[in-house]
Amino acid sequence: MIATLKRHPWLGPLVGSLVLALIVVQLMPRLRPNEAGAQDQSYVRLKSKWQKTYLYEATNQVRYGTPAASDTSSHWVLEDFAGSTRIKNRATGNYMAIEHLQEYVEAIAIQDSWESARWTIQDAPTPGYKIIRSVWHNGKILHIENLRGYAQTGNISTSWDSPQWLIEPVGGSATATPTRTTGPTATPGPTSPPVPTTVPGSRGATVPWIEYEAESGSTNAGQIPTSRIFGQIATEASGRRAVQLSSAGHYVEFTASQAANSIVVRYVIPDAPKGGGIDATLSLYVDGTFRQKLNLTSKYAWSYGGESGTLNDPSAVGAHHFFDETRALVDNIPAGATVKLQKDGDDSAAYYIVDLIDLEQVGPPKPMPANFISIADCGATPDDNSNDGPAIQSCIDTAKAQNKGVWIPTGTFDSTTQLQSNMGIQIADVTVRGAGMWYSTLRGAHARFHCTGNNCRFADFAILGETTTRDDKSPENGFNGGAGSGSWMENVWVEHTKVGWWVGAGSQNVTDGLLIKNSRFRNLFADGVNFTNGTSNSIVENSHFRNTGDDALATWAPSFDGPSTANNTFRFNTIQLPWRANCLAIYGGRDHKIQDNLCYDVVTYPGILIAQEFNSHPFGGTTRVERNSLIRAGGPMWSQQHGALKINTAEGPISGLIVDDLIIDSPTYAGIHIQGPAQLSDTTLANIRVANAGSYGVLINGKATGGATFNGVNVSGPIAGGLHDETNGTFALTRGTGNSGW
Repeated sequence: MIATLKRHPWLGPLVGSLVLALIVVQLMPRLRPNEAGAQDQSYVRLKSKWQKTYLYEATNQVRYGTPAASDTSSHWVLEDFAGSTRIKNRATGNYMAIEHLQEYVEAIAIQDSWESARWTIQDAPTPGYKIIRSVWHNGKILHIENLRGYAQTGNISTSWDSPQWLIEPVGGSATATPTRTTGPTATPGPTSPPVPTTVPGSRGATVPWIEYEAESGSTNAGQIPTSRIFGQIATEASGRRAVQLSSAGHYVEFTASQAANSIVVRYVIPDAPKGGGIDATLSLYVDGTFRQKLNLTSKYAWSYGGESGTLNDPSAVGAHHFFDETRALVDNIPAGATVKLQKDGDDSAAYYIVDLIDLEQVGPPKPMPANFISIADCGATPDDNSNDGPAIQSCIDTAKAQNKGVWIPTGTFDSTTQLQSNMGIQIADVTVRGAGMWYSTLRGAHARFHCTGNNCRFADFAILGETTTRDDKSPENGFNGGAGSGSWMENVWVEHTKVGWWVGAGSQNVTDGLLIKNSRFRNLFADGVNFTNGTSNSIVENSHFRNTGDDALATWAPSFDGPSTANNTFRFNTIQLPWRANCLAIYGGRDHKIQDNLCYDVVTYPGILIAQEFNSHPFGGTTRVERNSLIRAGGPMWSQQHGALKINTAEGPISGLIVDDLIIDSPTYAGIHIQGPAQLSDTTLANIRVANAGSYGVLINGKATGGATFNGVNVSGPIAGGLHDETNGTFALTRGTGNSGW
């Protein structure tokens, strides 16, 4: 209810008295715990459709067998928690989880912040049975397919019997599991802003696709060797693993766990001998039947010149930035169908390295709202490679004069030449909408928008650029400029540009209150979104970033160019595989927040960086880094080995920093890394788990000064040791309570 009222504050005065009455009703039995029924819980047993066995707990494993109906180790409680379900054992109080990524499903004590203990319970293909899906790794479902004596999770077909479960109440017959439902989502009007939303207790973006890792599929080819060495392809792969198809007939195959009609493939194919890329096809089969060719290119990949280079010239050596993606609408893929990517005889690339696929059920195109002008009525023509930029600019100018919105219909529209400004199609006080990010596309070297005032509003389309190298003097960004006030972006896909949105323009049109949500930023040469030049009170939430060439999300307050930044928030985002720089970064400013994000597989830099550098305004107020997870983060760059969480006072002091509830799993080097000659003060690091660090759990470099307090920082499995303090007493490390392993 609280979350609902935050999302819809207008409900408060209408339901306030009802909420108060509900609270009273809920509290009354709790004041009388001895009253019969006050503490009742509903226990269930989980029965396999395949083996007719029941799940039970033994030695912290979820096992299956034939325990007696009275055996409480086979009794479970299904708890509603943060929009998902936790499964608690009656005998021990432990929860089903995959926290340590064992071969078996664990039954262990948990923390509320752990997504590894959260599940969604969905209808199975067989009536009355359920599929139990991990929230943390949403491609994995609970099953006993391999008959190893314990339950496992994996990416298998929901049509098989092994992942289907009957939920039986203890002492009763099978029953359906209550499923929490939500009310319909309001559709924004032509100019109404999207409403910021939060999902307390969840981390990362809630996305409409399921991701399938190639190494978890079936293949007659082989995996490439895992690596974290810069310049090797596996280092840039999700999980540092991928499958290589080298010969005709090689394939990798997946089983769709839910219906889909679209596919994204993340891949590598070779570069041209002199750079510039090649084009090739890859064959898609569904349930063994050829469906279509997928068009691939290496035009936007393969950079040279080492860790900081993006030259498109193989003679510069130092190759990196290998991966790109292709997307396609492919008609219906039923749940349980096999989806096969195969190198056929006419698929001409020497090899195909497949990292992952995304399968998504895309809805139909959206209709044009009232009070909008279609760019087709202004002279833009889809799918013909003609330059539509002037027509789009004319449409925006007309719509602004008439107080209307601009509509991008289904189709691909090209913008290939500079208009009034090299910064892009100019816009202010206009809403631009499309039929959906899979249907309405702006493409080309000048497919970009330049916000020049207030109320720059964008929804439901894609921008596909033509950027093939990084030129910081060129504004090859999907969106440029400060956003003033009243601006927002929702359901926008940006790919093959330099930056997604560089939010700032010096001291001009300073941004206040920009909201970016439910968007996708893929395969860029620099940042995903950068809040700079005084940007304040702005949010990026529930968005997905993959393969960015600089910080996926950053707020930067350059002291030489505009006012400082304040109160910006990055929350509930998922970031994968930045091939340069960080998942998330804060460079100066005050009262910023990084909350509830997931960060995976960083190649060269920290997962989260808090730094006084790049000539930033000072830090002020309280900087909060809360409830984030960093998986395989940290890396080598600028002759340094960067930790997963790094705090760097390189150019000035940092104070008022709170880091709380952080998971750091398998960092390449240190888990927590403190560096810099200036003072670190009024800083607390609490409730942090560092597991399997490649060097130290905690690293404090020799020039660090000031101090920090550590509470509940737990280190396990570091290669080089729990703590490495090089400061010889110049840094005051205050050990509070609950620390271990260092």
